[in-house]
Amino acid sequence: MRQFILFIFLLGVLQAGHTQIEFGLKAGLSSYDLAKDGILISDGNQNIEWNVSNAGYGHHFGIYTRLSLLGIFLEPALLFNSNTVSYDITTYGESGVFKTIKNEKYNHMDIPVIAGFKIGVLRFQGGVVGHLFINSISDVVDLNGYKQRFKNATYGWQAGTGLDLWKFRLDLMFEGNFDKFGDHITVGGYDYAFADTPSRLMLTLGYKF
Repeated sequence: MRQFILFIFLLGVLQAGHTQIEFGLKAGLSSYDLAKDGILISDGNQNIEWNVSNAGYGHHFGIYTRLSLLGIFLEPALLFNSNTVSYDITTYGESGVFKTIKNEKYNHMDIPVIAGFKIGVLRFQGGVVGHLFINSISDVVDLNGYKQRFKNATYGWQAGTGLDLWKFRLDLMFEGNFDKFGDHITVGGYDYAFADTPSRLMLTLGYKF
């Protein structure tokens, strides 16, 4: 709520002056840095060791608008984001040890609100981002006792730099999040999460209309 009020305030300030407004499209790739320590799950009959095997690359695309005044800008965007994670799951039970690789794909609508300033063609920027959960496609659903319980929204922050050349907008951003990775995992009625919060490096190319 505070971020929304600040956004409205800044929008009013920008509109009160000689504001430059641009609209455009964005698309890019992201590389995730996820949990290094796994989860150990015990339901009495079996023990499950759950690790991140591969985070792969995510992709995002959408629209943005930028409001600029006196070298300072505010840039909200609406981006569809999708990424896939592979899990290495080892089950220890009475019948033996079984190892499998399971994949989950997550789709979110990201709403970053970035502010910054320009020096020549370079931009230096940072802000907040909200992730609105859309859906997931999972191979893990056949794991005994597994259920998904995603939050409707999670939040994080972004910081980085950008480059403006003609109508092209190139951004390199680092993103951190406030929630632990895997906190949607429920097995046997108990909630689990990895110890680390997810982060990612994002490379985005935009085009100004």
